[in-house]
Amino acid sequence: MQIHQKLDKVDKSSFEFVQRDHKIYDKKFETKPIGYFKDAMIRFTKNKTNVIASIILFTLIMLSIFIPIFTSRNYTTLEPRLTLLPPRIPIVERFGIFDGTRIIPGQEVDISTIDPETGIGLPFNTNFPHEFIIPGSVTNESVPCTSTQESCLGGTVRITLREQSLTTSYRTPTLLNFTLSQATPHILTIDLNDISETATLNVLMRRDFVSDYEVIASITEADVHTFNLVDLLGESTFLSTEMRLQVVSTEIAGFVEFNSIDIRQQGAEDPQHRFEGRNLALFPLVSGAGASRITRSDGQLLLSTFRFDPYARALGPWRRPTFSAEEFYALMEANEATCGIVPTNPVGHNFPEGCPVLEVRGRTESVIVGGIERYSYDLTLDFATFRGFDTTPFFFFGTTNGGRDLFALTWVALRTSLLIGVVASAINISIGVVYGAISGYYGGKVDILMERFSEIIARIPFLVVLAIMVAYFGPGITTLIVVLIVSGWIGVASVTRTQFYRFKGREYVLASRTLGAKDSRLIFRHILPNGIGTIITASVLMIPLVIFTESTLSFLGFGIGHGQSFSIGPFEFSGVSIGVLLADGREEMLNNPHLTYFPAIIISILMITFNMFGNALRDAFNPSLRGSE
Repeated sequence: MQIHQKLDKVDKSSFEFVQRDHKIYDKKFETKPIGYFKDAMIRFTKNKTNVIASIILFTLIMLSIFIPIFTSRNYTTLEPRLTLLPPRIPIVERFGIFDGTRIIPGQEVDISTIDPETGIGLPFNTNFPHEFIIPGSVTNESVPCTSTQESCLGGTVRITLREQSLTTSYRTPTLLNFTLSQATPHILTIDLNDISETATLNVLMRRDFVSDYEVIASITEADVHTFNLVDLLGESTFLSTEMRLQVVSTEIAGFVEFNSIDIRQQGAEDPQHRFEGRNLALFPLVSGAGASRITRSDGQLLLSTFRFDPYARALGPWRRPTFSAEEFYALMEANEATCGIVPTNPVGHNFPEGCPVLEVRGRTESVIVGGIERYSYDLTLDFATFRGFDTTPFFFFGTTNGGRDLFALTWVALRTSLLIGVVASAINISIGVVYGAISGYYGGKVDILMERFSEIIARIPFLVVLAIMVAYFGPGITTLIVVLIVSGWIGVASVTRTQFYRFKGREYVLASRTLGAKDSRLIFRHILPNGIGTIITASVLMIPLVIFTESTLSFLGFGIGHGQSFSIGPFEFSGVSIGVLLADGREEMLNNPHLTYFPAIIISILMITFNMFGNALRDAFNPSLRGSE
């Protein structure tokens, strides 16, 4: 009542009609209707991370298709000279990363190469030619050693008596070339590190070539013992032939441990003969065979660590002793411009610079085979020129045991693995979706029977299936695919069955059934689209799972492998897959990790991108998100 009274007091002139003279019509929609798949694509592109992952996945697939086409020679031709080269990548090599060099640790030093100024020694030239060692990269270190290696320096040498005898004798391995006289007295110094209480060390020499050895000195304590040989042997002049060391003990396991033995002229700084470490441990036994053993301890083995250039070594001079005459003259004809005219007897001929042949070392005797004279040459070739490398090549992933380019071979393997994964997954998905849809839609006895059947298949041990398939088909691509699809569809069938149980009781399904929709329409038009997101995710993730399974089988030798190939229409595929590469790389993991790293990185990226791609498809095909931003 009060409200009406207040409204009566309002001035009517304050009210004004709006759009009184305008006619209002319904406006036509200018936007176009969005279909199911277009709406799914819009949602797919909303997540930028998934889009990037999909681009990476697509790039990997394209590389696996096109790189093998342009690099067929690099992965089909065996080049033993290029075996196990490390990765070399342009630009980054300037920073010392993937520059084609390899750090070689712990190589025994050649004592003759030790620089007196720096004290740095190089390894033996036969194993690692010095011209291919990067200058300034060599470092040395010492580690304890007990062997008779030349690089094992210093240390002590112990002579220990065994059970068979209580006496043993050793002689110096070289003649002691000196004459004993009062005019040129010689000093014998024996440095003992240790000696057992029951042992005695006797020093024996003889006065001429026919007389017996005499004990000229006996030692029973560990110390530095010095003897004047002239005083020991008398004032007469003697021509010494050799010296012997005799260990005598009153008990078993008596021992004498030496630091060094040297002989020098009295007053001389440098010894005329010195025995220590290795040369002392090499004293030959002359009596008491089996009565003692000589061991070495506390020595220092000199090792060298350096950076080596295997590319320069591989592309340098290469000796090939069996180069047939046909190959030789064909090579000369192909390089006539640089090699010039070849004489009738090319042995010892000087070939000009730029010719792939550096030297003809010799020729084998002729053999008549089928009325044709056959012989071969022993050549030294410039491998880089011989194989047509104008510059040092770049092998991005290094090379394999057979000298193949691992970069090209990895993409060939990825193509094979992807093909196997897609084919096996497509078969598994088709079987699983149909099987799971029927089981989940009809339920009841049909579901129980179908579930029990799938459980029986799933319970069959994998190794039993594998053994049966290999016995029936033999190892190869057919066996691999059959093994992968025997029980591979069960996971997709389970996911599909769960989705059908989830959606088949929804109102829109019941409404469609009431209106007379057939089972096939209900399955494929109403239920399956609503569960397609989860099904797609499980299906897409099956591809990398199949690839990993293939890797395991190929590693065990039951899948594809080297020497196998298969064709699909006009396309021929190599028997090398990611699994085969990983199996090969596992054997060289310690010395050549690049054989494992790069295939492992590729398959890891493949797994991650497939996962993200599957998640993106799940969100895109989820009908409950249709129209959402």
